Amino acid sequence: MKKYEELVQDIISKICQGVIRVKLLSEREISEKYETSRFTVRKALAKLEAIGVIKSKVGSGYFVNTAIIGKPLIYNSITENKFGEISYKKIKLNKRLPTPHEMQVFSIGENDYLWHIKRLRLVHGIVTQIEDTILPVSIFSHISNDVIENSLQKHVLSLGLEIDSYLTTYRAINLSKDDAILLDCKRSIAAMNITNRGFLKTGEVFVVSDIIDINYQCTYHTQFNSESLNYRGETGR
Repeated sequence: MKKYEELVQDIISKICQGVIRVKLLSEREISEKYETSRFTVRKALAKLEAIGVIKSKVGSGYFVNTAIIGKPLIYNSITENKFGEISYKKIKLNKRLPTPHEMQVFSIGENDYLWHIKRLRLVHGIVTQIEDTILPVSIFSHISNDVIENSLQKHVLSLGLEIDSYLTTYRAINLSKDDAILLDCKRSIAAMNITNRGFLKTGEVFVVSDIIDINYQCTYHTQFNSESLNYRGETGR
């Protein structure tokens, strides 16, 4: 873990512990306390602000974003970046009939079409992810290149739809030769396969995505679940 990432982790920890309640120390004070450079401190503060943990006030410094206190904190190597730092490149777009499995996932019939999108996601101009996405035509009657090369979540909201939640699974994988070429990296590099299923407030599944990410990082801060621990400890479980 890089120095600024260690600093990010420690500041989040101190906020969760209640050691830091309102205002953070100044850049100089943090630098002296952790015996690190001002550059490292600025990188850490920028990341904390990007993921919504702190807010800056011109001339006053950095303050804890109290709206996050007591709520789950989840961020990863993509969501810590602003939309302006992320771009997309379309590989393909086609409309097709669903497989039997997709019929079950989307609760649709065999004659209900799906959009199949394949695109690259770039962060600061560097290809980071390959994304295969399936969308039901019943919800998205039209998909353009402009939609593909921007945030799909923002497009969903622009249609007046309300996103409720996501079901996400992570799995470490070995890159295929074709994927390594698209990601411009060696096949031996660490890679993560991330599958997402998104739900609307109405209960409908509006998207299924399969993502391959290189050097993926994800951080969670969630409440301890004693019921889950007890369930796992029951006889026969």
